[in-house]
Amino acid sequence: MAEMCVGIDLGGTFIKFVATDRQGNASEILALPTPTDGGADGLVEQMAAGARKIIDTAGLSSEQVLGVGVGSPGPLDLKAGIVIASPNISGMVNVPLRDMVSDLLALPVALENDANAAAYGEYIAGAGKDADDLVVLTLGTGVGGGVVIGGEVLHGAHEIGAELGHMILVPDGEPCGCGQRGCVEQYCSAKFMADRTMARMTAEKPPTALRAIFDTKGSIDSKDINEARAGGDAFAAEVWDATARHLAMACVSLTRIFDPDKIVLTGGMAKAGSDLIDPVRAHFADLHWAMTEIKTEVAIADLGSDAGAIGAAGVAWHQFGS
Repeated sequence: MAEMCVGIDLGGTFIKFVATDRQGNASEILALPTPTDGGADGLVEQMAAGARKIIDTAGLSSEQVLGVGVGSPGPLDLKAGIVIASPNISGMVNVPLRDMVSDLLALPVALENDANAAAYGEYIAGAGKDADDLVVLTLGTGVGGGVVIGGEVLHGAHEIGAELGHMILVPDGEPCGCGQRGCVEQYCSAKFMADRTMARMTAEKPPTALRAIFDTKGSIDSKDINEARAGGDAFAAEVWDATARHLAMACVSLTRIFDPDKIVLTGGMAKAGSDLIDPVRAHFADLHWAMTEIKTEVAIADLGSDAGAIGAAGVAWHQFGS
């Protein structure tokens, strides 16, 4: 009788591994560096080595492992199990990742988009475990997204659904790397908040404590902005609040489309906790329509960076455990 599934979260810097049971109870997370040479073969060998190690550490035989889930950046061809491209990981172009990992481990493998896997992790074991319908926004260098409806991950007709960071938030707004203008990513991500702040500091020369940080480091980040805001810096407070309001606007639109039980914020910027969620909730209440009471909760994620591996294992349970 199979007792566990293994989850693998493929990142540009680290690969994370976990084993979970049917209820989502997880082993300790194992992290191994993502190889920078050796191409796809070297990467898959590292993934297989980590999976074997997590299986051994959990005291399992291969017969007790029902399957493996892999969360990978994309775009992906999920039906064929292929990574079409992964710009942040060398050698990952048209790679049949699902079958390569399966062949090395002699186990069935399920492939999922990494943002979807993280959303599913929060759904089964994190902030969304009491929700039927869940939307997750990942706030980091960009804005990723995942949607779980009635226990099923939303992929869309062309397997590119839930690209929530590329909803158009500001018509004819800032140009985005995707080719559109005014995307959520350009107004709600940690990187672009910092980039806009530095641009304004150069153009407007406002009085701000951020200037000394910039002069020392040569850059600023979202943590610097929040700390300056907390210290009474009016310019930093304005920037932070504008980002929170744009994020609330995105959450209102997601509520109109999906009517989820919860919208969960994760990623580096979500580490600010109440400093982020409180103003987002306040703007969400202000922007929400008046026809019905607010029923969707906006919350901070529980699992943090472990959500992807746990969710990948959950995807394996969902595919192979029925």
